[in-house]
This record gives sequence, structure tokens and C-alpha cells, in this order.
Amino acid sequence: MYILFKRQSFVLFLIFIFGCETYREDPETIGSPFYPFAMGNFWEYSVEETVYFGEGDAENRSFYYRDEMVDQYLNADNELVYKIQRKSSPDRINWFNERIFTVSLSRNRIIRQDDNLQEIILVYPADTGREWDGNALNNKLMQTFVVEREGDYILGNLNFAETITVRQREEDDLITIRDNRYEVFAKNIGLVEKYYEVFRYCSRNDCLGEQIIQEGRFTHLKLIGHGQM
Repeated sequence: MYILFKRQSFVLFLIFIFGCETYREDPETIGSPFYPFAMGNFWEYSVEETVYFGEGDAENRSFYYRDEMVDQYLNADNELVYKIQRKSSPDRINWFNERIFTVSLSRNRIIRQDDNLQEIILVYPADTGREWDGNALNNKLMQTFVVEREGDYILGNLNFAETITVRQREEDDLITIRDNRYEVFAKNIGLVEKYYEVFRYCSRNDCLGEQIIQEGRFTHLKLIGHGQM
């Protein structure tokens, strides 16, 4: 009788322990087809950038980025967060650490935190026409992100069979501002293109409507390589 009681108590103890355990997906099996999560993943991009400091004052640069998934940790909600080390290079030979940003999958949303700004860059299911507030996790004004396109995509000499294009903003009043941003993600690869074009036009009486750029930045990333370290 005493032995039976001890066995029953042990079984109940195991049920209690396993019933209270919080399960999370293995890092290698998190389901995110358009932004794969795995330690050692890397992506290399060619970058064209122009920074406008004033009328007729601009600086052009051509260089490369390399993003590497280098670390992971659990956040307060027991979700895996991946650290990505971004490196820059003038020649793809000498690489220099530039900054670290993070990405995570939370409630079917891909969240990127870069320079203390959290954005929801992708939401599953990623069907054409799907909309969400990309700024829902920060203190900026609401900004509608939309899956603008699905399908194959040609980028330079690369052809991607399954992609989605997320339009983040598209505005140009031809007088004061131009704001054009989008990102393209390929299945089983991740981000393959990032386009950022934000200008403020000269609005003085002598140049109003002439689309003379007063300040702003143009940055265009194109994938040229990816894989596992």
C-alpha cells in the first residue's frame, strides 16, 4: 500500500512538472519561409547610396553589406530573438563591423529592431493585399505595410521563383516630399532587395515645384550571395 502510494505520487509529480513546462520550437524548425531563422545564415548585398545634404550637395557611395546571424536569446515572452551582425566592405574582401540588429518571429509577425526602432516587416500568411501597421510596436504614426505582389522576381542576374514584395510607403506630391520604400523577400532565402528613397524638395518660392532635392537619402540593397557560415 505504501509502495503504491509512492508510485502514484511520483507519477503525479511528473505530470505536474511536464504540464507546467513551457515549450518552444527548436531554433532550427521555426517556420518562416520568407525569412529563414538559423544560426550561421548570411546574406551579402551590393549597395548604392546617395546622401543629399543640400541643393547641389550630395555624396554617392557604392559598397557591400554582409548580414550574419551570430547569436540568439529568449525574450521576456520566451520567444527566440536572433542577433544579426551587419558588416560593410568596399571590396567584399575587407569587412568592418557596422552594427547589430535583431529579428524575431512573434505571433506570425517578423519583427525587426534596428537602431532602437521596432518594425513589423512581414506578417503571415503573406498573401497579396495583406495589410498591417508596420509601426504598431513603436511610437511613430500608423504606417500601412501591404503585400503588393507575389510571384517570380528577377534581380540582376538572379531569378527567384517565389517572392513577396512588401510596400512600406509610396508618396510623391512632386512639390515637397518623395517617400518610396519597399522590401522583397524570397522563399527559403529572406530579404533579397531593399529600396529606400526619401527626399524633401526645395519649397522656397523660387524653386517650388521644380523637384530640387533639399535633403534626403537614397539607399538600394540587392542580394548578391547567401548561405551558411
